[in-house]
Amino acid sequence: VSLREKWRNRGLKLSEYGITVVATDKLEKFATEEGFYDRLGMQYIPPEIREAQGEIEKAEQRSIPSLVELSDIKGDLHTHTKWSDGHDSIEDLARAAKHMGYQYIAITEHSAGRGIAHGLSPDRLREQVAEIKALNRRLSGIRALTGTEVDIRADGSLDLPHEILVELDIVIAAVHSAMNQSEEKMTERITKAIENPDADVIAHPTCRLIREREPVAIDLEAVSRAAAKHNKIMEINAMPDRLDLKDTHAFRARELGVKLIIGTDTHSIAHLGFMRFGVGIARRAWCEPQHILNTLPLEELLALLNKRR
Repeated sequence: VSLREKWRNRGLKLSEYGITVVATDKLEKFATEEGFYDRLGMQYIPPEIREAQGEIEKAEQRSIPSLVELSDIKGDLHTHTKWSDGHDSIEDLARAAKHMGYQYIAITEHSAGRGIAHGLSPDRLREQVAEIKALNRRLSGIRALTGTEVDIRADGSLDLPHEILVELDIVIAAVHSAMNQSEEKMTERITKAIENPDADVIAHPTCRLIREREPVAIDLEAVSRAAAKHNKIMEINAMPDRLDLKDTHAFRARELGVKLIIGTDTHSIAHLGFMRFGVGIARRAWCEPQHILNTLPLEELLALLNKRR
């Protein structure tokens, strides 16, 4: 609508049929949207950011960034297997990721606090780490990363000890209980997890389940600022019933300098395909590949994660 109004004042009528020169009533048709925008002397505006949020001016200046694409993603950093509440083996999941062209996949089972999800105790997690390392020795073309989705307890502490967390490639921290806390308490709780040096990523921070559960009360501005301050990563969860961070939250996190990942929260091989939904959210947040850490090649990602420890 904003674009139509802008060009009507310049003597052009824009519609789904093309561009009409008002003075002559001549309709110009275009084979592609790129051609349509080029006729206006503008850079192409991706559909995801057509929100009248400054993209028209940037298109006129030809300064719209190159948004992240699905093809930029090098791996999935949030998955579950039969070890907790997933449906597939680690090897089957890794082979599926390899088939998708990924370089890596992180295995991030729930911790023991998620009893309903068959969460892993420290001993079981160490057993799984051994299995992952054995798999990596015999499976080429894909690297399975050791990890966990550790519960953030009601007091902000993590549900696994430092001694096991420090051994892992990646530690995702998330809230799964006591969701009725006040905004102040929930914000303090997640901020405490952010301040914990063992946590790398904060996952699905609003805990929403679309059409099932409302978001928790939380000051995401404060949480995002804390993540930026402590150099922590925040997740765009691509599971269709989560999509958390949502687009506006991811936009603000990016503005504040917070690095992001896109994770599918996979519980079966079919869920790996949900990555496209997370990429869509990232694009709506004006994210470029450099804003999304799982666009990094394996060695660069591991170097970054190791540097954080």
